[in-house]
Amino acid sequence: MIRGTLILLAILGASARGLSAAPPSADYELLFEDNFDGERLDTEAWSYRTGPRMDGLNRKENVSVSGGALRVAVRIDTINGKPTPTGGGVISRKPFGYGYYESRSKPFMAGTGVHSSFWQAGGGANGNNRIFEIDSYEIDSGSSLGCNNLYVHICPKELREIPWPLRAHVTWRFADDGWFLDGYEYTPDGVIFYDNGKQVARVEWPDLTAQQVVWLTGLNGCGKVDASKLPGETVFDYFRYYAREYPGVTLLPNGSFEYNHDKIDPAKPVAWTVTGSVSSVLVTKGDAAHDDHFLRIGSKLVAFENAVTQKLEHLRNGDYTLTARVRAGKGLRLARVSVSGGGKRAAEIAAAANWSTIRIPSVSVTDNTAEITVEARGAGGQWLEIDDIRFMKPPLPGRQPRTPRALVRAGEPVWNALQHAMHFPGDKSFGFFDRNVGLGDSMTVSFVMKPSGRADASPIARMPKKGDDGWMVVLTSGGDVIFRVGSEETHTDVLAKADYESGKETRVSCVFDRGTCRIFINGDLVATKTGIPHSTKDTTEPGRFGSVNDAYLAVGEVIVANEKAGQPPKAGKKLAKYVGWLRDVRVYNRALDAAEIKALGQPEGD
Repeated sequence: MIRGTLILLAILGASARGLSAAPPSADYELLFEDNFDGERLDTEAWSYRTGPRMDGLNRKENVSVSGGALRVAVRIDTINGKPTPTGGGVISRKPFGYGYYESRSKPFMAGTGVHSSFWQAGGGANGNNRIFEIDSYEIDSGSSLGCNNLYVHICPKELREIPWPLRAHVTWRFADDGWFLDGYEYTPDGVIFYDNGKQVARVEWPDLTAQQVVWLTGLNGCGKVDASKLPGETVFDYFRYYAREYPGVTLLPNGSFEYNHDKIDPAKPVAWTVTGSVSSVLVTKGDAAHDDHFLRIGSKLVAFENAVTQKLEHLRNGDYTLTARVRAGKGLRLARVSVSGGGKRAAEIAAAANWSTIRIPSVSVTDNTAEITVEARGAGGQWLEIDDIRFMKPPLPGRQPRTPRALVRAGEPVWNALQHAMHFPGDKSFGFFDRNVGLGDSMTVSFVMKPSGRADASPIARMPKKGDDGWMVVLTSGGDVIFRVGSEETHTDVLAKADYESGKETRVSCVFDRGTCRIFINGDLVATKTGIPHSTKDTTEPGRFGSVNDAYLAVGEVIVANEKAGQPPKAGKKLAKYVGWLRDVRVYNRALDAAEIKALGQPEGD
């Protein structure tokens, strides 16, 4: 189902404000830059972030440009006679797609309660494009941990939200003057995060395609505010966006109409703008040309006329190709797909009961933008259907276009991480995953570990402090593995004699199925226990990954310091931080059988 991979690497300290980093590849071309020169914001490029957020208020008045920088003031203002924490930020007016994004900033770090960030999300002129959120960084004043995130907002209703394919918290190093250089590379294969020009995190998520706006913000009122440290400011020196070519890869978001699924209004296809007749446009499931969904324009009873449009910004100039799968009923007065770039090209859609392919080659883009439009006009009972629209640079000679991967595939884990191994040195670094991972009457967690030594530690858990409905995998200093179900206060332990070794890979798979626990080591069943009075239905506690520790807590989407960190639990002995390597971590919201566990594969060895 939903997939993600993250790698934490060493972080190098930043130098002074003059530091900048070259894009990761020489293939990148700079398409947008704002160095915030002058004395006022370029309001043709940016809008203001305003309105309430958390316990604070974002205001236009808190944003200014001076000294070659964008400045977001954080202070206490009197609003309607009441002292109110205020902040603000800016939002780009045009969206961006695949590319390398970079900003140098100086987050406000004194006291507590201020949240600075550089990120990308849906919004702007097309509000119907909330597909994901990439946080190049989020950091709270007074915290040493910066956060690199990919949230995914689109998924089937039964999965609710998967906001954290991985949420990586890593220690930051600022320059002596407080400046920090941050960037991320959003590609057809996922997202790579860079701090001070060095890679610190990697999330593999193929074919998650979107065009969304960039936000530069300094929020106030995020948790307890230390008013004695205010006023202050978060400062952004510049923002730059670079694009590169991906021959044979579609740059069009939601061209196969899969992003609506069953929880977003099917009359409003995600990323597209619909004009014309009411109730004659519908994302439809079943009998699609690609994956599960397609777009239908038509009406059973009344005449209709519709245009479904999407404008792409910040494209590399050059020649592109549009392809689509189509079928249409007879008698339509208009059935057409068109593309405008430097000029306009179109393809008429003929009546046909079966899916066929149309192609518009040599679409010339000369101003870094293109607009794709599907039009249909007809009488009651007539229709047009379209699916798998792709807009791309032609593939390289001898290569086929890349087929976008389905967002959801039956049988896959709800969360899959670390296809590349990641090392946890036992410091404050850790990852969160969401509350609906490993959730329900049945669940399975499986991973390959290579610990640096034997210790009482937990490499992965989603366990509440109280109650009966969480789970945790525990390693012991004697070489055993425990699958714990319940809560930290009240739980049942199932122990397996694993005899794991330091520096040697071992696959651990734990299954809970309606009161029965099973533990598999390297694919072999080694422990079973029935009659467990707990479950895995807790939805209050997010999962923790790698160095499971209690230094920080998740409150909604905000990470806060745990004032009770380090205190011994009420029951059982305190666990050390896991030290070692982890890879191929999979969590399912169902119980895998023995054959499926065996099929996960054996560890590769030392």
